[in-house]
Amino acid sequence: MKTTVEKYIAKTFMGLESVAAEELTRLGAENISILYRAVEFWGDKELLYKVNYCSRTILRVLKPISTFEFKTNGQFYNNIFRIPFEHYFSVNDSFCVHSIVNESIFTNSQYASLLTKDALCDRFREKFDVRPSVNKANPAISIDVYISGNQCSVSLDSSGASLHVRGYKTARHAAALNEVLAAGLIALSGWQADCDFIDFMCGSATLPIEAAMYAVNMPAGYFRKEFGFMYWADFDKKKWEKVKKEANNNMRDFKHKIYGSDISFRYIKEAKENIKKMGLNFCIQLSIESFEDTEPHNVPSHIIINPPYGERLNVQDIEKLYQHIGNVLKQKYKNCAAWVISSNKQAMKSIELHPTKKIKVFNAALECVFYKYELYEGSKKKNFNAKI
Repeated sequence: MKTTVEKYIAKTFMGLESVAAEELTRLGAENISILYRAVEFWGDKELLYKVNYCSRTILRVLKPISTFEFKTNGQFYNNIFRIPFEHYFSVNDSFCVHSIVNESIFTNSQYASLLTKDALCDRFREKFDVRPSVNKANPAISIDVYISGNQCSVSLDSSGASLHVRGYKTARHAAALNEVLAAGLIALSGWQADCDFIDFMCGSATLPIEAAMYAVNMPAGYFRKEFGFMYWADFDKKKWEKVKKEANNNMRDFKHKIYGSDISFRYIKEAKENIKKMGLNFCIQLSIESFEDTEPHNVPSHIIINPPYGERLNVQDIEKLYQHIGNVLKQKYKNCAAWVISSNKQAMKSIELHPTKKIKVFNAALECVFYKYELYEGSKKKNFNAKI
């Protein structure tokens, strides 16, 4: 039986496109093209399942089902009405439409979603004399509509809930990193699980947990209950079980340790519960302590921290905090590589170390820079006021 290869779009954060493309290559994708906050690739149904289950740096995977041009509301409606939605899902499945509109005749995305919903429901009503129901909170089927000018692309969302929802967290830190962003930062930093990993401002331990999952090659979707493709008419349960079994069998040993610390008892307690539930407490060690009191257990170690930016968490003297971070790195973590993500460029100067690499990324709506510091014995302060 011939395998059908189709085009898919993997959505990700700005700045993570390259590592998402590398990850897709490792998973077996073909004809990969980097787009804006997305990566286009080709593969079969089994690969679609594998990307959703294993990918760490992708937010969701879309399957385009129609593209068309339009100049009027009527043309838009008619083109949506012609899409054979009944081939993809049942009238008994709830659905939701998400639209993005750029420079179109539509003044807002809500109207595009409403018109799409009307055309879809009218098609089902014409064919079956009944229409599917809309469920914005927890739909079985998610439909993605992207409009730019007079061009429209309609896709099915194979992921359902965003893939950053790993399924292992019971609560979220007020300024917690998105799991996909955390995994992307680890990939950008080049850590190969070949030494200890340290985050001495770990909050709810997103970075240590994502580092541990990478280190043991645990699939990112290991704890998720469902994905959007499970509700599609062509869902192949045997292929899905095969993908899961193969990915789970590829988990590996990790010879080093991952250390996380924070001053918050509550966040560390919640993180420890999550880690125990995940079965990763053998390789992650968390402690309640100030970052100034931490010490490396082994050198070299790989450090990534996400300090407060002064945006979502109120810090009285943000520049003094960053100065302390720099002092701790210089005094205690010699011969280690340290990465710091922040949107506060002025405060970053207070670290008083010269970054050897700077990568622009986004943390939610905040434009950030991911800075690398190589902490050799005798690291100097020079050039810390260079433009960053």
